[in-house]
Amino acid sequence: TIQKFGEMTRSSVAPLRFALAFAAAALLFHQPNAAAAFLPPPPAVRAPSSSSSGVAHDFAKNSATDAFASSSSSSRPLVLRDRRRRRRRNGVPNGDSSLAMIPASVAGALPSVLRSAFPPLVRRAVLLGAAAALAFNVRGILSALPRFLYPNAARDSSVPEPLPPGSLGCPLFGRPFFMGSKKFGTGYFWHKVSRKMGGPKVWKTYFMGVPFGVIVGGERVKAFLSTEFEEDGIRNGVQPSGILGQGSLLAESDRKRHSYARKLVGAAMTPRAVAAAVPTLQASAEEQVNGMIASGTANSEKVCTDFTLEMAWKQILGLDLKEEEVAEFEKAVNTWIMGFVDLRVTLNVLAKTSKAFKAKEYLMSKIEERIDHFERNGPDSSTLSGMVFARDEEDPSRRLTRQEIIENSLLLILAGSETSASTLTNAILCLGLHPHAWRELVDEQDRMRRTHGPELTKDILDRECPYLDAVVKETMRIKPLASGAPRITKRTTVVDGHQIPEGWAVNWNVLLTHEQDPVTFREDGSHMDVRTGFAPERWLKEETRPTTDFIPMGAGPRYCLGATLAYTEMKVFLAVLARKIDFELAEPRGEVSWKRMSIIPKPENGVPVVVTERKAVAAERDAVFA
Repeated sequence: TIQKFGEMTRSSVAPLRFALAFAAAALLFHQPNAAAAFLPPPPAVRAPSSSSSGVAHDFAKNSATDAFASSSSSSRPLVLRDRRRRRRRNGVPNGDSSLAMIPASVAGALPSVLRSAFPPLVRRAVLLGAAAALAFNVRGILSALPRFLYPNAARDSSVPEPLPPGSLGCPLFGRPFFMGSKKFGTGYFWHKVSRKMGGPKVWKTYFMGVPFGVIVGGERVKAFLSTEFEEDGIRNGVQPSGILGQGSLLAESDRKRHSYARKLVGAAMTPRAVAAAVPTLQASAEEQVNGMIASGTANSEKVCTDFTLEMAWKQILGLDLKEEEVAEFEKAVNTWIMGFVDLRVTLNVLAKTSKAFKAKEYLMSKIEERIDHFERNGPDSSTLSGMVFARDEEDPSRRLTRQEIIENSLLLILAGSETSASTLTNAILCLGLHPHAWRELVDEQDRMRRTHGPELTKDILDRECPYLDAVVKETMRIKPLASGAPRITKRTTVVDGHQIPEGWAVNWNVLLTHEQDPVTFREDGSHMDVRTGFAPERWLKEETRPTTDFIPMGAGPRYCLGATLAYTEMKVFLAVLARKIDFELAEPRGEVSWKRMSIIPKPENGVPVVVTERKAVAAERDAVFA
């Protein structure tokens, strides 16, 4: 930003500099004390010794004003040379070495000298010239001012379409789009600004030297994201950093390398691989729910986080952690994830000394230990093992590098723990606020148990549990990820009659796309409120079901690779919950207070619940023991 700012002050603001130079010259010629006002005070003069008191007296007496005021121009060089010799003898620096060394008396006398050197007609001509320069350059000055205040945000003059509407906010700084609110949660900036502007589909904003175009609407977003890796399309805005290193799919910018790595990482995430993991998912979910029953109360966020993190170290990484190691692992994951919303990390201010970086080092060490284990002992059923032994079908010698395996394992932990845990927490909140929806979910799972027994399978979850699927999707509709990773335009692109210049970042906004979906939209915003808008039934009818404007997992070549695992993980947990417990919110009344900063919005209190074991389940268990 500073570099761009300097370039513009040297080029784009040339008319402004030209006019101001004329104005300064005119002021200097016209005002007697103008020069002194622009100069720093003179340096302190060293007190002369007693042996040179006569010289000091002569120096004080022969002031600069007297020298310059002399009408005899031929005597001035002699006077100046004589004064320089006296200044050197007394340790006073020469006035011609630096502007700051000119005595105030000289500065004050300079306009008088210039007035005597130039007649009034010339001085008036210069003053008029300065005024004319300013007048004739008003347009240039005004057009250059935005470049000066908002570097990098200029319109591409080679494209006729205008820039999108929207305010750029505070000069140089812009608008803090990352801040949420307790009444809304993460994404409040996008919601507030969009509603104030009337819900435009394309608009602009600005932050810390980076202009942003904002695109809203499923079809627009998909069309835009589909141009990634094209020569005149877009590129990924996520650059490798310490928090997300080189080799991660999210940061990979080469088309061939991204496609190849995605295929090999995806080989461990196929529907068949996820289906094989369902028994492990069910066992972990039952363990967490049994803990809720035993305590009688629970914090939903903690329970859901423990469940998804257990899946992270057990299913994704294949670790066998001891009880005392689990807490350390979970703390490290949470600390690392919070680095993604930590300004110290995102602005790269001593980021490598942050807790997030240290937490990542711990996680990397665990992953490397497990890779070493696989190389010695062979594969297991974990996702990490699948990546270690994945080979390209066309060239079996090609495989993921160790760095790619580590970085993409961390990416899967992020996608499979934080986001899933937040969505499950929000689902429990919504089901607690809407008891009828909870009863529908319980009834559906009771039918599944009677028909298929206690075991869950991916086929049952996907084909025979429509209401369960509706609960998950409705939760993700109301409280999605605010926006995906930004993209950068390689060339100026036009969207809905507005240009997004080359080099701009683009925010493809999931939250606003869901909010403005014409199928669900309500003018008062009630369709996006957990109290008034949660209606899983809308997903059961074609005429009320969101379609193209439902994009919680993204779109394009970077569509969420772990989507199948995430959906299955959330369905398993909610199915087990509905089969085993009844619950009520511990704090059912009043408005929901949301965390200001999180990847996906989640309640500030963690959704505490009061839990009881379902009577049918208890009777069934007693019968088994009897």
